[in-house]
Amino acid sequence: MDLSIIVPLYNEAPVITQTLDRLQAVMMPDFVRSTEIIVVDDFSNDGSGREIETYPHGKLRIRIIRNDRNLGKGASVAAGVRAASGDTVLVQDADLELDPDDIPALLIKMKDEGLDLVSGTRFRSGKRFPSHAIPAVVANRLFSFMASLLTSGKITDLTCGYKVFTKRLFDSLDMIEARFGFETELMVKSLRNKTVRFGECDVSYYPRKRSEGKKIQVSDGLGIMAKTARYGLEGRRWMSSLMIAFILTFMTFNMLNVKHWKQEQRVIEWDAISYYAYLPAAFIYHDLSLSFTEGYSGNHKFVFWPEKSQTGEYVIKTTMGLSGLWLPFFGAAHLAALLTGADAGGYSEPYRFFLLLSALFYLFIGLIYLRKILLAGVSDTVAAMVLAGFAFATNLYWYSLFQSTMSHVYSFALITAFIWYSMKWHGARSLERGAWSAVRLGLLIGLISLIRPTNAIIVIFFILYGITSGREMKTRIIGFARDYRYLIVIALIGVLVWVPQMIYWREMTGQWLYFSYGSDERFFFDHPAIIKGLFSFRKGLFIYTPLLIFAFAGIIILWKQRSPYALAITAFVPLNIYIIFSWWCWWYGGGFGQRAFIDSYALMAIPAASLLKHAFTTGRKWLKGSIITLWSLLFLLGVYNNIQYYYGAIHWDSMTREAYFDSWGRVRPSARFNDLLKTPDYENARKGADR
Repeated sequence: MDLSIIVPLYNEAPVITQTLDRLQAVMMPDFVRSTEIIVVDDFSNDGSGREIETYPHGKLRIRIIRNDRNLGKGASVAAGVRAASGDTVLVQDADLELDPDDIPALLIKMKDEGLDLVSGTRFRSGKRFPSHAIPAVVANRLFSFMASLLTSGKITDLTCGYKVFTKRLFDSLDMIEARFGFETELMVKSLRNKTVRFGECDVSYYPRKRSEGKKIQVSDGLGIMAKTARYGLEGRRWMSSLMIAFILTFMTFNMLNVKHWKQEQRVIEWDAISYYAYLPAAFIYHDLSLSFTEGYSGNHKFVFWPEKSQTGEYVIKTTMGLSGLWLPFFGAAHLAALLTGADAGGYSEPYRFFLLLSALFYLFIGLIYLRKILLAGVSDTVAAMVLAGFAFATNLYWYSLFQSTMSHVYSFALITAFIWYSMKWHGARSLERGAWSAVRLGLLIGLISLIRPTNAIIVIFFILYGITSGREMKTRIIGFARDYRYLIVIALIGVLVWVPQMIYWREMTGQWLYFSYGSDERFFFDHPAIIKGLFSFRKGLFIYTPLLIFAFAGIIILWKQRSPYALAITAFVPLNIYIIFSWWCWWYGGGFGQRAFIDSYALMAIPAASLLKHAFTTGRKWLKGSIITLWSLLFLLGVYNNIQYYYGAIHWDSMTREAYFDSWGRVRPSARFNDLLKTPDYENARKGADR
């Protein structure tokens, strides 16, 4: 080993000669054939240069390099490496915070383990440091933890000045940091390269005070954090990951700030009363017949809204799919209620809190799968923009946070996962399609339909994804025939998910399949309210979720690009619109916007992303500018609509054209706003009139 010791120097006149003395005194291991010291004077102005010039020659050769201006530690080390004659480089800070007596151990570690990079570590031993060093120690532990996460390596001391590395490694890293970010860049870039062999070695540390010449500033610490993120995420699709983290952080902060789980009449309300009823009935009151509700005289508070079947038995109106997704959160809430002394009857604060938490969990799952879907076809930047758009500029935001116990965010998560695994199914070779893949798809379609039966039409995506020509259609049919066993597994698992529901209906109604909504709530397939549903000021999809205009326009791009999504989405969207707006109450009661579309937002996100991708890749600047401007405007309008709805400037079911424009430009409703509303005639709508 031929060793070059680089000493970056800036204004260390009181200590530089002592540092050189200590280096001269080090007993190098026998395998070190030659050693040189290269002092890089970074334009010192305190006489450090004169101290070096007058330093007497010792057993080690000393070379001096002078920067013509102050460039920083990183630039000084790089200059030293360029001048080095050795194959191995060691960086020695001039301030003697690190002890040169530790150099042999660093070199032995490198040789014995065949390493490319050895870093000193000051903190692994657990030694206590003086109080003035505590902030730096804590900050460095944070930086090291962050770097470990980003590199999947084990780093305990990211910024330690002692670094030993091969000159070959340094030359391969294309180092660019001129100042204190040098160690961060060296470490993170090295550890992201899985061929680099790395180790740490315990070293001594004698931290100086600022009055003793300590130079690093708070701003340098912030810079180290930023550089850790920069080099750790460089070349990765990190923007979309950070966007998901921001969305969840923002949502969680809002939930904890609003605290609507503390309001007794919130969270378990409206449709959620029925979705949730299975859990307390089965696990707390042990009576799915709900007969215990008649003349109840116990200690618990509860609310059930059951219907009466033809046999006179109580029957829960909605299916039990959502209760299945809530089950682990319900269990945690029940344990919390028992431990804290809250009402353990299923409806107190712990239960409401964990239900809100479940919505954020399933939103996270949905966003993770949506990111996977988007990154299969678009850039990380576009994926981040689309994730932000659908999270903040549609009513997904409202139904994830304020009415999160409605079914939509849960259906969004399941359908998004189903889309992703359908893509994986068709992207895999036939031999790679195992039974587990079929079981997974079956479970998903079973749960999707058990929460909202009409969402079962998402199987259209599974059938048609990837088909762009008649030949591919023929190939798909042949493939399904070949894989018929797996298709049977998918169907059987999907049906199996429904078995508990069917048993429940059989016990309560005498029928295996039961339409629990009654005769006065039904679909009017002969006259769907499509135009009103899309454009009405009462609840028009494009009026209150304007970002979807962009998504619908993107379907054209899918066809233009012969996208594998084109046929599947084009077949699904009109059928979904037809079914949703055939329901007797096409505005779906009180709420923000057309909530029934939230379930399939993942499919709408795909053409939206394609249109944005087209903007970024087109050579026509005017077209790029127009598309991005349109996206931005629709995004801002969607966010603004959410704010207006929160403050009451958009009504939950009675908006009119006059009320809409009266609220235009207002966050809160005007004094005459209520006079401009028109309440829907629910009774006539049940009969198919006034729809």
